[in-house]
Amino acid sequence: MRYHLNELTGDRLESAARHFDEHGFIIVDGVERAVTRHFKPVVAKRMGVPESELDALLDPNSPPMILPVETRQRMSRIDSTPELAQALFAALEPVWLRLVGSMVHISTTFHGQFKGGEVKAVDHGGYDPKAQYLEVQGQYLIHQDFSGAAIPTSPCGVTLWTPLNSCPDWNLRLYPGSHRHGLLCHEWLKLDDPRLGHFGKPIDYPAEVGTCVVFNSLLLHASSNPGPRRRVSCDIRFFPLTAFLPSTVHLLGSDPIGTFRAGLARQDGPTLAAPFREAAAFLGVVTEPAACPPHSILNWANYLAVLLNGDPDAALPHLARFVNLERGVDTVEIYASKFHNRPVHRATLADLARRLKTIAPNAPEVAALERRLLAHAAAV
Repeated sequence: MRYHLNELTGDRLESAARHFDEHGFIIVDGVERAVTRHFKPVVAKRMGVPESELDALLDPNSPPMILPVETRQRMSRIDSTPELAQALFAALEPVWLRLVGSMVHISTTFHGQFKGGEVKAVDHGGYDPKAQYLEVQGQYLIHQDFSGAAIPTSPCGVTLWTPLNSCPDWNLRLYPGSHRHGLLCHEWLKLDDPRLGHFGKPIDYPAEVGTCVVFNSLLLHASSNPGPRRRVSCDIRFFPLTAFLPSTVHLLGSDPIGTFRAGLARQDGPTLAAPFREAAAFLGVVTEPAACPPHSILNWANYLAVLLNGDPDAALPHLARFVNLERGVDTVEIYASKFHNRPVHRATLADLARRLKTIAPNAPEVAALERRLLAHAAAV
């Protein structure tokens, strides 16, 4: 389902939200001025070239080449400048408010990808020095962003994938609906892995300038259809409130607390409800688990509610219910070793409490968060 940026309000925004809840992604057209152009000067500066010279690299038919290791390293972690962050929040604010909530982190860095050349496929760890940062150019294999991460973030996080050129090669492969199957793969899977048959037929989305794809961090995805032409793209992530991250929480909309309350009360599907439940756990508004089926994304919100209430042993079964042992490839122990009982950044919550208090000093959410901070300080 495709949506034009200018129409993402009212009923069309709700249609996009329902599609995202069920399928795990939406495609947005008409974003060249609002989104795409803001990446180009940041990428050019990181590459050390004038923006005018970037155009030659964006030509999909330009001579293939393997970027030097030093260039691939720079492209593997590009700083998300305040100007870029502000532009992306402004351009897609209705989308973030509906899919992620009003208390949002943006990843402090993003990836610049120059797919092309004779580079082998890469798996988990393609951005590290041992792999020589080959993920920047090589075909990456099937994975879930949340499950493959080294630290807990949020399964409700979303990735904004933005092509900087149009190219029929090096498609983005997505498995619609796979985000509804829980934690599936800490290790990355080959594109012909027979276990992928559980998740239906994938779609391959070619890079088109002026479009972007917004997808959930549990959605199985990869790059496919490698070829001689160069695809250039950027991907950057947004997360609902999660104090596992030390980064600033951005408050969106004219009434962040009102948006939070409305999201928590709304009768949404699990993918849309979960970010508000997770935020409620960090705020201290929700401290008890709610009924949900195994593998549901809501199991992570339940895990947080119990964990942040001071009972890590009782929280662990909720994490275990999130792991799909029938269709996934990893054990509960894999995820527990990575994610369980990791430290919370108190400074993240303290800064949020201070800013929320200036907006709504008498809000019960502020009082609950302040109580949570006092309890955390006493425990430490």
